[in-house]
Amino acid sequence: MIHTREKIGLRPYNTMRLNSRCANWVEFDAPEDAPAASALAESISGENGIAIIGGGSNIIFGEAYPGVLIHPAIMGWDAVALGGGEMEVVVGAGVVLDDLVANICAAGLWGLENLSGIPGTVGGAAVQCAGAYGVEFGECVKYVKVWDRVENKFLTLSHDELDYGYRYSVFKHPENSGRYIVLQVAITVSKNSEPKLEYGPLKKLAGKSGLTPVDVRNEVLEIRDSKLPRTDETGSAGSYFKNPVVSSTEWDAFCERVKGMGIDIESVPHFILNGGSVKIPAAWLIDKCGWKGRTLGNAGVWHKQPLILINATGNATSDDILALEKAIVADVQQRFGIGLKPEVVRL
Repeated sequence: MIHTREKIGLRPYNTMRLNSRCANWVEFDAPEDAPAASALAESISGENGIAIIGGGSNIIFGEAYPGVLIHPAIMGWDAVALGGGEMEVVVGAGVVLDDLVANICAAGLWGLENLSGIPGTVGGAAVQCAGAYGVEFGECVKYVKVWDRVENKFLTLSHDELDYGYRYSVFKHPENSGRYIVLQVAITVSKNSEPKLEYGPLKKLAGKSGLTPVDVRNEVLEIRDSKLPRTDETGSAGSYFKNPVVSSTEWDAFCERVKGMGIDIESVPHFILNGGSVKIPAAWLIDKCGWKGRTLGNAGVWHKQPLILINATGNATSDDILALEKAIVADVQQRFGIGLKPEVVRL
């Protein structure tokens, strides 16, 4: 079934809780409705544009979006045993990601437990390649069913075709902006115990007898609650910036710069990736620039985790958020010579 609305407030539809507006909203709840929903959106959008929205957890809306927002609200999931303890689960794009994770963990299946507590929908996670604590959603994705708005046909994109990377996928290729509507996502999970516990606080679970996915999930939720705001209490868009990845040569230059500031390079958290490139936590860079807990206008930086920008007063606009983003990027660039890039999508 397809539902349409006009001139709606978007505060309930974005976790930053911005009081933005949208000219038209088109929502559908079955994969077979995608062609008609897309055609309807095109008929009423004119030259004002069309965008696709999931749970609104990774979006910064402008004051008003003049076009059409398409929302695939496809629910439910089906599981099929693959043998060898593995299961394939086909999930509707509109399913809340954490609801899926909770059910997968409760069933004693491994693969998604580290993603507990991430806001947003399964469709959004597939587009963004959401990740946390050493695990990325794309690692578990087997294929994604979509409606191709350019070719006007249903497609099934295999894992290899999805081009997953750090907060990246085929859906984020510039030429594919607004092209694909994610309908269903197939993931593979396993009864076989393969916990990923390399992230700091999770290491204490290593070697625990009888460890279950629920044990890891509970620990992850406890970590998140100790560091991150609840979006139902404080507006945020999750991790705002990507962790910068630099070449080995750039890392050497960064180390010299840091030493010149009197900072012990051994105290700088970093992760050496395949090929010798180095990932530096954006949170550390922002913190060292003194932004943790500070506000600028109605926007602010979360006092427990500087990677999170928040709607500090509840009345922030997109201009407030972007002004704070710009100030942080400028400070990190000036002090460390590293350019931060937003993880969020601007619409």
